[in-house]
Amino acid sequence: MILQVNNSLRQLLFSFLFIFLLGAGNILHGQVSLPNRNPFKLTFRGGAMSNNHDMEAHLKEKIGKLASYTVNTDYAAIGEAELSADLFRFRGAAIHLQVAGMYARPEFKSKGADGVHRVGLTQLEIARANLVFSFNGSDPYTMFELPYHSNKEAFIGATGMIVRTEKTQLTQYAMETLGIKRIHGEYCQALGVTFGWNWRLGESGWVMGFNGAVMFVINKSHLVKVETDESSPYASGVLDFAPRMATAGIGYHF
Repeated sequence: MILQVNNSLRQLLFSFLFIFLLGAGNILHGQVSLPNRNPFKLTFRGGAMSNNHDMEAHLKEKIGKLASYTVNTDYAAIGEAELSADLFRFRGAAIHLQVAGMYARPEFKSKGADGVHRVGLTQLEIARANLVFSFNGSDPYTMFELPYHSNKEAFIGATGMIVRTEKTQLTQYAMETLGIKRIHGEYCQALGVTFGWNWRLGESGWVMGFNGAVMFVINKSHLVKVETDESSPYASGVLDFAPRMATAGIGYHF
């Protein structure tokens, strides 16, 4: 009788042990095979842009070449739509490829002996690509690491853009005082550095953040030309784009 009871207890213990090991195996398997979030993120930003003041166009006097006016873009509001894809994910960092389209309507302003005057209004279209490295120094996990994650990240990387001006309208001052007959541009390129900070909103896929960029001209053959009439006392000039941008917005990581 005692032997039968011991056998029953032994069988019961083996059954519990088998069930425990099976459950533990399933738990471990579940932790290893947690699904990854979709690598794509769509972001919309708004902010301000200005051009490097060293890139301004110089309209010099045709006779004497002493007095001159400069023409450059003023600060302008800019909108951006960006699609980002995670290329490589590490536990505490990630590498992303981002492509974006940007749009702004900056003013061209002249500066000379009689002060600062608006000489034109243009449409600025920008195609931009970034290769960035995101990380979090205080947390060993990225924002979308599973099963754990942080709620913030910094990023830095390289950025390149193609810029084009379109449909520039001249002011009366530009035509009558400076003798400008046309301001037009083809495609100009710029390279630079981009940087910023993002915050994840709770456990959701929404991310808020800000972004900055400092650009440098890489191609001198495509410029914005400020053309003057033959009757104008000032010669034509050229203007390069090396934008400085600061934007903020919200995105969704799918």
